[in-house]
Amino acid sequence: QNAFSYKKRDNSYSSTSKSLCSSYFVEPLDWILEGEKQNDKEEGELDGKIKCPKCNAKLGNYNWAGMQCSCGTWITPSFAIHREKVDE
Repeated sequence: QNAFSYKKRDNSYSSTSKSLCSSYFVEPLDWILEGEKQNDKEEGELDGKIKCPKCNAKLGNYNWAGMQCSCGTWITPSFAIHREKVDE
C-alpha cells in the first residue's frame, strides 16, 4: 500500500459542494454495454466511455477492474456517470 500511496486521494482538500463525490456509480446497464458494442469495441476490453444512447455525448467512464471515486473510495467494477453531465 505504501508503494502506491502517491496515487491515493485523501479528504485533505476542501470542496464547495455538499458531497465530495463527483460521479454517480451505477450498475452495468444494458444501454451502456450495447453502446460499446456499436462503437466497435473489442469484446473483453476492461474500460471505456459511457455515452448517451441518443446524442452520443460522453456521460462518464466505466472500468471493470475498478476506479477510485473523488472521495477516495474504490469501486469495483465501476460505471461512473459524472454529476455535471446529468440532472439529479
